[in-house]
Amino acid sequence: MSLSFIQIRLFKWILPLLKRYGLERVARYGIVGVFAASTHAGTALAVRHLAHFPQVLSNFSGFLAGAVISYLGSYYFTFQSSEGHKRSLPRFALVWVIGIAVNVGLFGALKKLYDTPFLLNVFIAIVVTPIAQYAMLRFWAFKDSVN
Repeated sequence: MSLSFIQIRLFKWILPLLKRYGLERVARYGIVGVFAASTHAGTALAVRHLAHFPQVLSNFSGFLAGAVISYLGSYYFTFQSSEGHKRSLPRFALVWVIGIAVNVGLFGALKKLYDTPFLLNVFIAIVVTPIAQYAMLRFWAFKDSVN
């Protein structure tokens, strides 16, 4: 058996399971997140090493590029919206800003209140933030797009 054959069989088994439990959209959200994070990292590295921008500006450039991928992926792939960008983009942007606040606020609170070790704190923040953002996107920003 080839690897691609196993992958196809696994995909044919997983997809109906995801649909059955309503997790297909969550999986699409995760896929978009991986692409957005990869775009962030790739852009930041390219801007830093090819354009020789300062580190903070390079990271911010990557952050913005990742945000574009995240928005377009959420709009077209995760939630398959037909709302129009005039309504969806401002809502997405607000959810994005709230997500940053949740991430930074949670990180700071855990550090200050419990002196949480750095790596554990990062892990908690990167788990909680996307869950909070998904809920806001699902039930508010793209609410009318969700069946």
